[in-house]
Amino acid sequence: MDSVLGWPHSSFDESLARAVDAQRRSVLGTGAAVRLGGAAIFLLVTTALWLSGGEDWAPYPPLLAPYVGVAGVLFAVRHRPEARWLGVVQSPVDVALVYGLQHLALPISPFPAGVAGFSLGLFALVVNLSGLTLRPAVVYATAALASVAQGALMREAGVGWGAVVIAIVTLFLVAAVKQYSTARLRMLAGALTRAEVDRALEARRSQEVEEARRTISRMLDEEHAKNEELRALQRDKELLTQFLIHDLRSPLSALTMTLGWMEQELPAGPLHESARTGLTVTARLDRMIADLMDVPRLEQGRLTPRLAPLDVVRLLEDVRRSLEGVARARKITLDVVTPDALTLSADEDLLTRVVENLATNALRYAPTGGHVRLEGGTDAQGVWLAVRNNGPPIPRELRPRIFDKYVQGDRELDTRRGYGLGLYFSRLAAEAHGGQLAVEDAPGWSTSFVVRLPA
Repeated sequence: MDSVLGWPHSSFDESLARAVDAQRRSVLGTGAAVRLGGAAIFLLVTTALWLSGGEDWAPYPPLLAPYVGVAGVLFAVRHRPEARWLGVVQSPVDVALVYGLQHLALPISPFPAGVAGFSLGLFALVVNLSGLTLRPAVVYATAALASVAQGALMREAGVGWGAVVIAIVTLFLVAAVKQYSTARLRMLAGALTRAEVDRALEARRSQEVEEARRTISRMLDEEHAKNEELRALQRDKELLTQFLIHDLRSPLSALTMTLGWMEQELPAGPLHESARTGLTVTARLDRMIADLMDVPRLEQGRLTPRLAPLDVVRLLEDVRRSLEGVARARKITLDVVTPDALTLSADEDLLTRVVENLATNALRYAPTGGHVRLEGGTDAQGVWLAVRNNGPPIPRELRPRIFDKYVQGDRELDTRRGYGLGLYFSRLAAEAHGGQLAVEDAPGWSTSFVVRLPA
């Protein structure tokens, strides 16, 4: 792993190094205070013994006094940046002090070998004190200096080389043990620091998760409120649409009744033909209004087709007759091609409006003098109804989109303006029957809308 719960090792090691450096300065300051206090006590004791008649103590005060001065200086600068080097300076001074004291004591002591052996404990103490620097190099360097000094004292006292070697090995073992304990303390400090980092990061992560949960909950509440507003607006829109449709149907019904009376009362002629054309138009308007009412119900799955046997030839002929006047006005050939006795189970009203929508679009885009055909047939999939024309073809990449709601507002479809609610309704009605509506390629025709229904 390159990090501890997202904290890079480099940053962690730098933080640990800074913490160790701060502890080193603190411990070295404490060591300087211990040295200063201990040396001052030894100086007072040896001076008192010397002044009380102990001539063998006379060499000690002159050597301890400078050491007390050095220890005092090191203690005074313990808070300064130079304090990090106190251990490097203190250790050689300690070794020199012990060596100097013991070297002076050897000639006047009745037991020189005992003095030299006692020095081993003092040098071991110095090696332990050097461990306060938390620097392995200083510890082993101090052990090396102490070994040289101990060996010199023991040889000066006439001790054999075997004992000297044992003393040197002992000092290096003390250094190794001291360094091992320091390393273990450092590892413990690192483990504790990592544990604290883990705890802090886990607490922060928990806090962030809780904040994220509250944020998500608040956003969900806001979205629920917005959805309620949208549903309310949708209900208001549907209610308004129903009112508008109701208001539209009232005058349309009156107009239909008037045109129906005119058709019955007028003799054959232009006025009679105009009344029939008007009835056709009003019927189409009524079906368009029905489309507006049925689209929301089809979208929500609330409109279930009323299935009944349906004669496909009669359905297509009825649509042709309703649009015959429009086709004749534009000199468009509108014909029906379908096998006799072709039937299917469908909702006659819905399917009639589907075919009429498709035929109306076909007449709109067929050129003057063009051709529109209404066809029916069967294949392995079931029954199909097609409305074909020889007008401008629909680009292949736009074919799936022309059945979307209000797609006529898309700039890409400006060349085929008018595809919108009619085709959208037709697709929904075909799907409500379990079928589908699509634009398919047919030989000899530029555009073919095909409704495929289950048999």
